[in-house]
Amino acid sequence: MKKIYAGEITNWHEVGGENEPIRAFQRPADSGSQTTLEKLMGNTPIMAAPSEDIVSGMGGIIREVSQYRNYKNAMGFTFRYYSTEMVGNQKIKLLSIDGVAPTKETIQNDTYPLVAEFYAITAGTENQNTQKLIEWILSEEGQAIVERVGYVPVENY
Repeated sequence: MKKIYAGEITNWHEVGGENEPIRAFQRPADSGSQTTLEKLMGNTPIMAAPSEDIVSGMGGIIREVSQYRNYKNAMGFTFRYYSTEMVGNQKIKLLSIDGVAPTKETIQNDTYPLVAEFYAITAGTENQNTQKLIEWILSEEGQAIVERVGYVPVENY
């Protein structure tokens, strides 16, 4: 994936596929998913994408990848939650990184290399219910709701 987004690999036949150019979609520079791609790329520069390959909105990148020329040569990236829960596009194949698939278990145990953490933050409030809310979020019921809406809970409850 790094070599594709760096522009070093430009045809699927270079990675065992058909002789088709790779159309690697990207997100705008200030999006969370583009920031995650930059984190994955490390010191490897990301190729400049043609403007028609920059898609706003996570649903847009999933739609473009799955519909572009019957999705034979398109590639994109998204968070697991968006593809499996929000958009629910079954045409998208989630890829492993270094042999690790993006499953609930691999995200929980930190073996999947890319995760986005979410935080509950309080700002010095005097509200007596703040701690109760945090405890509820981390409770079995709170984590069940986290999972039910498509995110990966903090741990098995």
